[in-house]
Amino acid sequence: MTVYLKFFAGLRDALPAGQRPYPAQMDEGATVRLVLGVFGVPPDKPAILLVNGRHAALDHVLVDGDLLAVFPPVAGG
Repeated sequence: MTVYLKFFAGLRDALPAGQRPYPAQMDEGATVRLVLGVFGVPPDKPAILLVNGRHAALDHVLVDGDLLAVFPPVAGG
């Protein structure tokens, strides 16, 4: 299946250069945690995970065509 990935800020470097959102081929039943692991992102690094614009947990099972957006912690004032 194909899932589409958008990593933001410092996490962006975990994805290969090129098309955005990045199309990633995954096995059926892949979870958000698995996708993060494939791209070398520790599961404690992201602050916000969105699947198709809705908050998701690490154990969320992705389906073909899903868009996973991953945001690191953000500081500011």
